[in-house]
Amino acid sequence: MSKKLISVASAAVLALAGLVAIPTAANAAAFGVVETGMVTSTTSRDGSTSAKAYQLNVPSSDVLREVTTVDHTTGTALKMVITTVGATDAITVTATGGVEVLTDTAFAETSPAPTTATGTQALSDVAAANSATIYAYTTSTSAGTVVISAAGSSKTIHITGLSTYAYNISFTAAATSAIGGEWTLTGTIKDAFGNNLTTPLERTDMQVTILGGSASAAAADPAAADFDYNATTKVYTIDGDVRDSAGTQAVSLAIDAAKSATKVTALGTPVTNQFFVVTAVDLATQVTALTAQVAALTADYNALAAKWNARVASKKAPKKAVATK
Repeated sequence: MSKKLISVASAAVLALAGLVAIPTAANAAAFGVVETGMVTSTTSRDGSTSAKAYQLNVPSSDVLREVTTVDHTTGTALKMVITTVGATDAITVTATGGVEVLTDTAFAETSPAPTTATGTQALSDVAAANSATIYAYTTSTSAGTVVISAAGSSKTIHITGLSTYAYNISFTAAATSAIGGEWTLTGTIKDAFGNNLTTPLERTDMQVTILGGSASAAAADPAAADFDYNATTKVYTIDGDVRDSAGTQAVSLAIDAAKSATKVTALGTPVTNQFFVVTAVDLATQVTALTAQVAALTADYNALAAKWNARVASKKAPKKAVATK
């Protein structure tokens, strides 16, 4: 073979080797993130903005659970599969609001299993064969974000919590009310993380028990018409009949078990029932008694004022007299 042919053959081999060793831009992996596990996956909730944030169930039992089916009701974690340009690119993940993240290794741990105390709002990971998996959860019904970055590319995912189970109720009631009038319970219902429930409870989700007195409704749960929820203040109001004779009356409020979250030691002791004592009083009699009490206090004050003023007049100590009532 001539030197010229050998030279041409060698150049061809080197060119071929170059094509094999250097991938083209068309063959390189493109950065991207694929999410699964949201409560709903629609164009109105695609995670692209705060208004379109993915909804995740707030972990009412402090359990992080992946469910990949669409429109599920039990999953609490969003799975994010990341594709990187480089086979072993470094990945940074940051979260805001009530959102926290963890690696697939931490998510798969069984002893102990991950909880809402496991995650963090900043972590680093490294891709393996152009891929990595991260999980996110949220403990807030306000929108937060996850920002995933690698090799100069990034994606922001908006997430909000869906809270449906009561953990703490906080109601108050007046200690006294008029005979034959009404008592009123007023308060809030929150989940284990202090959020107002996304969908407020219905009257049928609560049980009110009345004991004591001879009110006609004493043995019955007050009707739905005596129930109200203010969507602006997030306050519930429940009214009922006061007994029709003077004396005390007990009122118990309890949230239905199907709408109450499981007790989690790390999240504190739940309060899903309260007990109140309302005293039925004759308002006319009470006004008379209070009037007499005010008169007695006025007389006592005037007696003290007279002594004070006498000392002022004698110029022995005080410089200024006080007015009587």
